[in-house]
Amino acid sequence: MKKITYSSHTGDGAIALIHQRVYEMGFVWHERKTDAGIDGEIELRNPVTGEVANRVLFVQSKGRGGRRFSGENDTTFHFLCDDADVAYWMSAPVPVLLVCSHPETGEAWWMHVQEWFADPAHRASGRIDFDKNTQRFDKSAAHRLLNLADPHGDAHAPVAEERPETLTSNLLRVSIPKVIYHAPIDTQDPRDVFARQRDLHPELLFAEDFILRNERIYTWRPPQQSALGKLITGPVKEMAASDWAGSDEVRQRWLVQLLNNALRADVAADCAWHNGRKIIFWRATPDLTARHIRSASGRTRQVFTPKHKKNDPTQVGYYLHAALEWQFLDIDGAWYCALVPTYHYTRDGYRDSLYLSEYLAGIKRLDRNPAVYHQTRMWAHYLHGDDDARDFRNTILTYGHLETFDADKGIDDKAWLSDPRKPADDEDALDDDTVALGEEEEELALFEVPR
Repeated sequence: MKKITYSSHTGDGAIALIHQRVYEMGFVWHERKTDAGIDGEIELRNPVTGEVANRVLFVQSKGRGGRRFSGENDTTFHFLCDDADVAYWMSAPVPVLLVCSHPETGEAWWMHVQEWFADPAHRASGRIDFDKNTQRFDKSAAHRLLNLADPHGDAHAPVAEERPETLTSNLLRVSIPKVIYHAPIDTQDPRDVFARQRDLHPELLFAEDFILRNERIYTWRPPQQSALGKLITGPVKEMAASDWAGSDEVRQRWLVQLLNNALRADVAADCAWHNGRKIIFWRATPDLTARHIRSASGRTRQVFTPKHKKNDPTQVGYYLHAALEWQFLDIDGAWYCALVPTYHYTRDGYRDSLYLSEYLAGIKRLDRNPAVYHQTRMWAHYLHGDDDARDFRNTILTYGHLETFDADKGIDDKAWLSDPRKPADDEDALDDDTVALGEEEEELALFEVPR
């Protein structure tokens, strides 16, 4: 009687399992009818457009039916390879995968053999060690196989999948006052207005939410409520802020300048203005120790940090401040503040560091989307007034929340951030509830929506 051996049946089952897994990844499986150490090929395919990119991976299958692999337990096992097989795989012009599987249970794991046997010790032993948690051959491995076959991204780019996703922007909704106050004044130099308020009327509220145009001062608050009331030379009048918003480009710029000054005034209790860089940055603490605020995630975040010298930990080399650039935008009649977080460096908490440019260039090279995302949320949280850093009841502008957008397509972050040379380890949990400035955790990133 004709028979098909258990070994052959298991081998067919292993190939069928690989075929199924490759199908789930969105790629194409090509089985070889005759082989000398390669059972088939995986051809890469764009699962959304169906396009193929002429990139392939060779696959050698090793299946086990009712028995385990050598040394197999719940987390690991190993496989001993013949010298001839290893030599054959190492000479291949494309990456070769060894896929070990249990067809009866639908479990499979993979290893890139050329990378493994590039280690002389591994080559000498002929042994491949598998981690069953990080080397599963299933849909989750698709992006790693894609990067392995096309490491430079010449033939592929992350593709949007058909799945809903919420995108977080850096646009903070802002409500502006309806009225602008204006009055005549005998100067057109803002520095003169600042000096006269500070020197002649220090007992009155210091105002900086103003602009000077055509021998008049324009401000969000009635001048009589501050030291400006002592400087104006005529009656105060009112006008609608919407008159400038829908006016010519010159007056629209005036309105934006007023908004910029309003934000500076709103944070003046905590943040200093850097006229050269056109940024605000968190002020130093009186004793130059680190300053913390509560962020949107609930973690305590440092916004002012002394950085000690590496060669002398008892000495501070410089001070790092969380800082912010911004831009006011009128989008379809609604006002938004586009937040662009950055950093500032001082030598003593006040004066610019002599190496400011070098420090900025260095941290910008290290910053990734998660760092930008968390700094943006921190500033939005602070401006909205959710933090206990200051009393926001008297702010000029009313700050909302970061705008979010719902999309029906999304990109798998792990697919474009991952390194195919490393195992797909689970994310490390952070135990410390305090995040130092410049040392952000890897979480959700900011996204750009392609148009």
